[in-house]
Amino acid sequence: MRIVQVGLGGFGRNWAQEMIPQVTEVQLVGSADVSEESRTAAIAAGVADPDRCFATAEQVIEACDPDAVLVTASLVGHVPAIRAALKAGKHVMTEKPFAPSVEDARELVELAESQDLVLAVSQNYRFFPAVRAVQQIVRSGELGALHAVELDFRRFSGAEGVRGPHHYLDEPLLVDMSIHHFDLLRTVLGRDATGITCRTWDPDWSLFAGPSEGVALIDFDDLTASYRGSWVSHGAPTAWAGEWRMDFADGEVDWTSRGDGKDGWKVDVVSVRRNGEDKRVELPRVPRTDRAGSLTEFARAIAEGRQPENSGRDNLGTLALTYAAVESATNNSTVTL
Repeated sequence: MRIVQVGLGGFGRNWAQEMIPQVTEVQLVGSADVSEESRTAAIAAGVADPDRCFATAEQVIEACDPDAVLVTASLVGHVPAIRAALKAGKHVMTEKPFAPSVEDARELVELAESQDLVLAVSQNYRFFPAVRAVQQIVRSGELGALHAVELDFRRFSGAEGVRGPHHYLDEPLLVDMSIHHFDLLRTVLGRDATGITCRTWDPDWSLFAGPSEGVALIDFDDLTASYRGSWVSHGAPTAWAGEWRMDFADGEVDWTSRGDGKDGWKVDVVSVRRNGEDKRVELPRVPRTDRAGSLTEFARAIAEGRQPENSGRDNLGTLALTYAAVESATNNSTVTL
């Protein structure tokens, strides 16, 4: 499948260097970025062809006539690039957050569906062994009814006074990081949230422009999940997917996922406690993890004529929960979804 990539900033270049080459089902045939500096950096890094590197999505689509478009631009560039690709009759996968509002995202989902095109969102935390194992435990009902979920995320970002792009975001915790955890909650529980009460704050010494810490109670009908997240914790850092504790009628599941580096998935651990005994769960094999996994699912869904599990339609639930968390924290209120 011939693809073009729109977005060649630092994260986009990492996509081109580390992720796209893993997915043999796709061939990168062109690139684009509005920033001349980013285009120059991508060409210098050898991840963009100077003869097929353009300023806009429209230009690269017209010149290269791909089957699909991968959008790895910053959030402000998502909707214009996705809309241009869909109007040109191309399948699309975009980085998260999908769009700056649920309304914008829904409009794009409906545009894709009207043309029988695949629109997907790279919710890459789904594509790890521990997540698959926990999904199966919940679906099977082998431990009885699930009645409590606790999720903690801790990292310290900004060591030695060094800021990254996420330090300048209005909602660095919720929209850049917690969105992954919210999507995982929906994924492993197999249902959508019905309400959220969220509080966020930022210590005056942090390097963040917006709230870097937060807590939330998230309702899934008769089940409430508790969430704590921090970008400025000096505690022992969690894996990127956080530390999970799930209580069932007949046992407990503790798990974590997505460590650091190429072999980071090896941190994936699922432990079941039942009748006072702990047992490590054998994890399923996931040949391609992380963003390579999401791109693989996108490509295979197109080849098989189906919607991917990380479809834009499905992602509306994650986007709605994320922006409901922002609304709740901003207005000091409980938001019903």
